[in-house]
Amino acid sequence: MSVVRITLKSGADLGGFRRAVRYLIAHSVAPSDVEWADDTTPGLFGDEAMVVSSPVTLPRSVSEVISTAVCHRDQERYALLYQLVWRVLHGERDLLEVHSDPLVFRLSRLSKEIHRDLHKMHAFVRFRQVVADDGSERFVAWFEPDNFILEATGPFFVERFGSLDWSILTPIGSLHWDRKLLTVGPPARREDAPQSDALETAWTGYFESTFNPARTNPDLMRQHMPKKYWRNMPEAAAIPGMIQAARSRVTDMIEQEIQMPAKRNPDKAVARMAEQAPESLAALNRIIAASEPLVPAATRAVLGEGP
Repeated sequence: MSVVRITLKSGADLGGFRRAVRYLIAHSVAPSDVEWADDTTPGLFGDEAMVVSSPVTLPRSVSEVISTAVCHRDQERYALLYQLVWRVLHGERDLLEVHSDPLVFRLSRLSKEIHRDLHKMHAFVRFRQVVADDGSERFVAWFEPDNFILEATGPFFVERFGSLDWSILTPIGSLHWDRKLLTVGPPARREDAPQSDALETAWTGYFESTFNPARTNPDLMRQHMPKKYWRNMPEAAAIPGMIQAARSRVTDMIEQEIQMPAKRNPDKAVARMAEQAPESLAALNRIIAASEPLVPAATRAVLGEGP
């Protein structure tokens, strides 16, 4: 059989890969007979030529590996994933459990790198406030991911910052949220994002206040917060100074005279509580019943949330 050339969209084209798999499996095309290309130009087999109604049923673990690995920059990712699909459908249903298999090992490494990249983006994106002429606010961030993970991070930021209007700009594309709809936009430049805002001084002050000089470990810190992300994080400007001053701060802490904590008298606190109204549950129920009607036929209120 002649070689079948499949060209997918640049980036993480999960939908295109799934359509290609359905087409290739339906026509019994072996992995060795497929040439994968990652480009923006239409390939020999575009969406129109790959219309196949019959789905391909795969184990959930395989589908998860596919959804993750397509985000990697490795140019062979689609070829590797199709090898996985082919072998699973041809009798090796438990292939992913064979960790010594070269294909499984390589795909596992790709997946781990993507999970690590997702974690870095979740942790190191810093939004800056932009106020428009009409007074509306939008929070804009700049980030440079190592792989094509932008769209995969969308649900996380929607859940975390769903009540705000925000945009995340990257060299591979952009995400925009208007509190209702998440849209994907074109790539951006670093200059398109604001360089600072009024909140950074307070945030940097909080970051410095949580720093423990007695537990300074620059190597471990750079492992969890790689230096390439520092330029996009306002608090990173304070890190060199905090590290430099850590030794002297520890010395000052040791030399300070130890002070015993002040003892508290619980009787005084109880007495103050006793003087506050309402003085009984019955009185509390009267206050609640007077301020908000109870459910019909109800005689007393129960504090809580929900229906």
